[in-house]
Amino acid sequence: MATPKKIAEPHKELRFTRIAQAQSFMVIAAVSFAFALLVTVTWLMGHPSFRWWMPLPFLVTALLLGRLAGRCARHAYLILTPLGIEIFPLFKPQDHLNLVYWSEINDAEFDDDLTVLKLHRTPEKNSGVVLSLRPIHQKKRPLLKKALAARLAEKKAASEN
Repeated sequence: MATPKKIAEPHKELRFTRIAQAQSFMVIAAVSFAFALLVTVTWLMGHPSFRWWMPLPFLVTALLLGRLAGRCARHAYLILTPLGIEIFPLFKPQDHLNLVYWSEINDAEFDDDLTVLKLHRTPEKNSGVVLSLRPIHQKKRPLLKKALAARLAEKKAASEN
């Protein structure tokens, strides 16, 4: 399994992973594995309508969702860097990475539940990026809001001077 690359200056970055998604995938994988176990035990006890291959779909599902949960927990979704905000998609992040520079961001807007982030590029708020924050754990979302607000306030103070 590929490991994340070493960061030159990790104290200047904030990483937010898809841990909330990982929890959901892991629960579904555990339930799927439990069904596989139940079907296997039923088959081994000699039930006439159960066949040897019936637990396989559950096992494959559990394996795939377990790997996906590990990927979500290990890799970043958002990284706040000195350059801007790096947005990583779930699949093929090396090809589809989106970097929004701080100079491009005019304002950031969160909804009341902290589930949606809107990065506005213009003062009229007609251009930008909309991000779902549901993959990020609920306890980490206020930290993202605070960090983003502090960075934008710092940028605004620097532009006024």
